[in-house]
Amino acid sequence: MRSADLTGFLCWMMISTAKSSSSINGVDSTKEISEEYCQFDSFNPQCSNDEVIIMQSAVYGRMRIGRCIDAEEVEAIGDGPRQLACSVNVLSLLDVRCSGKTKCEMRVSDFSKENRQPCFPGLNKYLEASYECIKVADERRSCILTLSGVPVHVDISKSLCGTTSQPWTVEAPKGQKLLVSLLDLTPSESQTAHNSQCQQRGYIVDRTARRNISMCAVGSRREKQLHTSAGNSIEIFLNHQTEGAEDEAEFPKFLKFEAVGCSDIVPSEDNWLKRRDDVIVIGCYSSRQSWQLNCIAGKWVGAIGNCSKDISRSDHNHEYDSISDVHLSPKAQVLTIVSICGFTLAICFIIVCIGALFVRRYYIQNKAKSDYRTLNYESDFGRSKELSGQKTSSAFPTHRTGDAVNGSLAHQLPAYSLYLGQGGVNNADNHHSQTST
Repeated sequence: MRSADLTGFLCWMMISTAKSSSSINGVDSTKEISEEYCQFDSFNPQCSNDEVIIMQSAVYGRMRIGRCIDAEEVEAIGDGPRQLACSVNVLSLLDVRCSGKTKCEMRVSDFSKENRQPCFPGLNKYLEASYECIKVADERRSCILTLSGVPVHVDISKSLCGTTSQPWTVEAPKGQKLLVSLLDLTPSESQTAHNSQCQQRGYIVDRTARRNISMCAVGSRREKQLHTSAGNSIEIFLNHQTEGAEDEAEFPKFLKFEAVGCSDIVPSEDNWLKRRDDVIVIGCYSSRQSWQLNCIAGKWVGAIGNCSKDISRSDHNHEYDSISDVHLSPKAQVLTIVSICGFTLAICFIIVCIGALFVRRYYIQNKAKSDYRTLNYESDFGRSKELSGQKTSSAFPTHRTGDAVNGSLAHQLPAYSLYLGQGGVNNADNHHSQTST
């Protein structure tokens, strides 16, 4: 009994987890509704205010025995080709009546009035239809779309945005890409005349890939994939004057924007992260532990453990294959950068100081040489003046003591006396005494 209860509990947990994951990714399997509507029923789908109806299929006739056609009726009238398994496709009719609208209503009996008679007249027929409610952007608020998991549609036949001055800007979470599709509800028989040429609806600007992609509708498919972006943002420019638009104006056309892939994971302070396409490797700064996650159906699949702060001996002795194998924490990276910058500034300061010392020394040496040349010039000039004075005194000899001569020479040649010193003055005195004698 306990085992059965445990099994039931685990099944309930799995179902709850699946529902929550589908809700997170914006996928709701109950959005598409398929029902049978009998002869006297009315088809009246209705969506919320920010959604519109998109018909997926619509078949009218006597397809099979079921809720609207019982077995007794078939036995009474037979099961011939026009009595059972007779039907006609009425999707284009319901596209005009319902697609692109928030709600609509049509009685099943009205299909016979539209000359849709796949079976014998007078037999009970029913409608088998399926539709979904899609989210439509409200361009009255903004021309910027930010996707959060649920696909968003833009009615390009009624859009005011998408001009050169105000384009549609579509953004997805970082790490995801944008899938752009064209949902053209024009019937295939109406598109036959335009299949040979491209119906230009505008162009997509993918700035990450540096490309402009033409939105060209070719073929009879209702939904056509146009482009998958290289980054997480694109711009849309619409051509509001498309050739042949008047013939197709009654059939709505939508651009579908869907975020694909997995968004980036923000690591904690103790983890490092590397991503390559749909694979993420998460590791620890304090150890060699790492885990790998794979992006599957818009979700990261894998397990992440706890990082241990203790580094084992094997980590100390481990030889790293490359510098990319060494992962530093953000704090360590900041400290490393600051240390390198401080060391560089210190070296620059020392170089500037040494250069300033050399410049100062060069300036002092040049100044000393200049002073030395000035002293030599003044001494030579004084000596020539002294010799001319001696010649004048020899013509008119006078007797003066040695002190008077020394004093006179010291007064006349101060620079010469400083340069020659005491010995130079004595030599000059002796020379003067000899000349006087």
